[in-house]
Amino acid sequence: MRLKSSSAAAAIAAAALLVSAGCVSESPASNESDSALTGSGTGADCTIDETVKIGAVFSLTEAAAFAGAYQSEGFELAIEELNAVGGVKYEMILEDDKTTVEDSVAAFEKLINRDEVSAIVGPTLSNMAFTTYTDAQSAGVPALGVSTTAEGIPEIGDYIFRASLPEEVALAASIPAAKESLGLEEVAVLYDSADEFTASAYNTILDVLADEGIEVVVDESFETADADFSAQLTKVLEADVDAVILSALPGATVPLVKQARDLEIEAPIVGGNAFNSPVLVGALETASEGLIVGGAWSAAAETTGNAEFIANYFAKYERQPDQFAAQAYTAAYLLDQAIRADCDANREAIKDNLGQILEFDSILGPISIDESGEVTQEPVVQIVRDGEFTLL
Repeated sequence: MRLKSSSAAAAIAAAALLVSAGCVSESPASNESDSALTGSGTGADCTIDETVKIGAVFSLTEAAAFAGAYQSEGFELAIEELNAVGGVKYEMILEDDKTTVEDSVAAFEKLINRDEVSAIVGPTLSNMAFTTYTDAQSAGVPALGVSTTAEGIPEIGDYIFRASLPEEVALAASIPAAKESLGLEEVAVLYDSADEFTASAYNTILDVLADEGIEVVVDESFETADADFSAQLTKVLEADVDAVILSALPGATVPLVKQARDLEIEAPIVGGNAFNSPVLVGALETASEGLIVGGAWSAAAETTGNAEFIANYFAKYERQPDQFAAQAYTAAYLLDQAIRADCDANREAIKDNLGQILEFDSILGPISIDESGEVTQEPVVQIVRDGEFTLL
C-alpha cells in the first residue's frame, strides 16, 4: 500500500557488494512471519500486543562519535514519544560500532540473530554500511540509514533504505547557492581520497561544478589520517581562488580549515553533509566563520514539529540537536508509519511499507521513500555566522 501523511546513484563495485561477514544465518526466503507482531487496526488505531524490537547501530565512540552520539539521542527521544502515543510499544536496542567495520558487522549480527529485531537503523558511516547492509539484505532485515549518504547505498538490495539526503543532492544545492551568493568563477577542490564517502562526494563535486560553469584551478587530494595540509593549501593560496570546495570527514576538516585560515586563505569553504554539526563548529572556533554547507535539516526551518523537537531535545539532553539527531529522530517516525500501515511489525511487512512512504510531514520537511529505498526531500543550505548555522 502507499502511505501518505496529512500534513541518482552510481552502481557499487561488484567486490563491495560481495563483502559479507558470513555469520548471518537468515535469508529473505526463510524470514517467517511472527503472528505476535501482527496487530489489529491501522494507522493511529493500530494495536500490537508484542513489544517491537528495533536495533540501532551508531558510532558512539572513536572517530565518528561526533555524529553517533547525536543520532542515539535523537532516535531515543522519538522512541519515547512514540511509546507515549500507545498502541505500539517499541524497544530500542542500541549498539556501538566503535567506528570500525568489524564492530559494525558484529553489532548487526547480534541484532539480527540474537535479538531478532524487526528492523535496524544505522550505521553512522557509509563505509560501514557497504559491508553491514549486505548482511541485512541476506538476512531479510530492513535497514534504514540516517547518515549513509554515499552513492550506491540503496542499490545494495530491496531491504536497504535511507532517510539521509544523498551527498550528491546536498552538494548540488550548496555549490549553486554559493555561486549565486558569492559569484564563484574559479575554485579549489580538496578531498579525502581514502574514504568511500568523501571520494564519492568528490565525483559529485566535479559534476556540479561543470554544470555550473565553475572552473577548477586547484585539484588536490589527501588521506583521512593526514594532519599536515601545507602542500595542498600552498597551491590554494597561490591560485587566489573564489572558494574552496572541501570533501572531508570532520577529523580532517578541523585541522585543514584551521591551517587554511592560519595561512590567511580567506576564500569561503563549501562542503556537504559531514559539516552539519555544532561539534565541528565548536572545534573550528573562529575558523568556522563563513563555512557553507548543504544538508537535510536546519534549526531555523519552520517545518512541522521542528520547534517542539528542538525544545524537547534540549530539555532531555541539555544541548541543541543537530542534523544527525534530526535524521535519526525522523527515522523512528518513518518506521512507525511503515509498521502502522498494515499494523504489522514483521520484517517483510516493514520492508514493503517503508518503500512506499509518500510525503511524510516531518521535521525535515515532506519526506518520501520509494521502492528502491531512496529518499526524496528538499535540501537546505546554511552558512556559519557568529558561530551559528543560519539559512543562506
